[in-house]
Amino acid sequence: MNAPRAASSPLASLSQEIAVRGALALIGLMLAWRLLLAAFVPLVPDEAYYALWAQGLSAGYVDHPPMIALFIRAGQEMLGDTPLGIRLFSVLAALPASWFVWRAAEELLEDKRAGALAAVLFNATIFGFLGLTLATPDAPLALFCAAMVWGAARLVRAPRPWLWLAMGLATGLAAQSKYSGIMLAGGFALAVLVLAPLRRQLLTPWPWLAGALALLVFLPNIAWNATHDWATLTKQGGRVTAHASFRPGFLPEFVGSQIALATPLIFLFAVLGLLPGRTAAMFRSGAGRALVFFLLFVPLAYFVVHALRARVEGNWVGFLYPLVAIAAAAGMLAPVGSGWLGRNLPGLARATLPLAFGLILALGLHALFVPTTLAGNKDAIVRMTRGWPQFAAEIDARRREIGATAILTNDYQMTAMLKRELPGVTVRQFDERQRYAFMDESEPLALPGPLLLVLSTYRSFNEIASVYGRADLGEVSRRFRDVTMPPVRLFRLDPVVSPPPRPGSSAP
Repeated sequence: MNAPRAASSPLASLSQEIAVRGALALIGLMLAWRLLLAAFVPLVPDEAYYALWAQGLSAGYVDHPPMIALFIRAGQEMLGDTPLGIRLFSVLAALPASWFVWRAAEELLEDKRAGALAAVLFNATIFGFLGLTLATPDAPLALFCAAMVWGAARLVRAPRPWLWLAMGLATGLAAQSKYSGIMLAGGFALAVLVLAPLRRQLLTPWPWLAGALALLVFLPNIAWNATHDWATLTKQGGRVTAHASFRPGFLPEFVGSQIALATPLIFLFAVLGLLPGRTAAMFRSGAGRALVFFLLFVPLAYFVVHALRARVEGNWVGFLYPLVAIAAAAGMLAPVGSGWLGRNLPGLARATLPLAFGLILALGLHALFVPTTLAGNKDAIVRMTRGWPQFAAEIDARRREIGATAILTNDYQMTAMLKRELPGVTVRQFDERQRYAFMDESEPLALPGPLLLVLSTYRSFNEIASVYGRADLGEVSRRFRDVTMPPVRLFRLDPVVSPPPRPGSSAP
């Protein structure tokens, strides 16, 4: 990097040595903060659901491929079926993911401080922090997509046969984490077709062997789907919105969610880092800068089209955050020039990490202690993590009061939390039975009565109406301090036929 560029950079006073030492210290502190939160913040319902997967390992599940189940099971083997055990490998994945982002930024950007800065920025985003703390498919997906970004960056600069194979392995593992990884692979495939350094490699066997290796790693999940009515592919494919009505209001919501999950200033510098002009010289080559665009283009094109018709959940885009961090590093390290940007960007660059870390600290403290409940049940942390033990105890008391042999539900999150809080009680979700194909459990409609039905207010129970007589037992709500969650309705179910219909038979 030449002297004029360093002199005009918003972070010109930051030496490479200080950047590396500071980055290692900050990543270490964030790892410790993740471990603390992972140990003491109660599980969210999705984590409890994925923890069920870990007790019945399979090549596939209805919702996602199996990688998160393997992560959870490995942690449980080390630390038991505890919140920290369940989350352990999601947290530890932050270290190799940070290494991949660091090295990818060094490959793509001229500034020698870029790798350290990009790794810290990745961890400092709300998604990068939480996504690699909670035990959800986003954690392994982020790890293996970071590996894909590193592999792609290396291949642009100096293609090697082993790098192609590493790229194929990372792609297969990303697809085994969440199908979103296939979109990043699509962006890389487009880059291979367009960028000359990569396109020339198509004349060698290595790109083709990489594709074959990715397919081989992904093959067990394809085979599982083939024997389970293509359940996961059908479910995830159902998110495609080609036949949904045009509702462009979801697009600004989508953009707003990414500003929040990236944190506002990191998002700003990521956008600046992708703009032509001032940041172009930050990239080692035009092919490297184009690679970042192509890797982002395919997934973001899909999400924009989706957002014109339906909601895009904020975490769906999280696998692109290694690229966001690299772009933000380019934006922060680029020369600012004169004018409005020259006057304001240095101050914004200096404020970026303090703001991001302040948000992460505040979010973590709120998750640990919930110092305020002013947001009521709109507070996602309160809504997902609090009040479950008392709620489950109240449900079980009602079950024992009517002498019910089991609890039926119609919500996978409710099922997972009640199974976790009431380990000695039979809990079954009576609908969506494909979700539990990995478990060796009896069909819920074959259970002897009486049963206690815990019915979410937004779901019907026509499926069991002809099998059981029912008595309305009123509503029960989960509570935390002064916050009351939406109620569930309780019913006593008694068989109206004897014996109950066999699994798979049609009710009269």
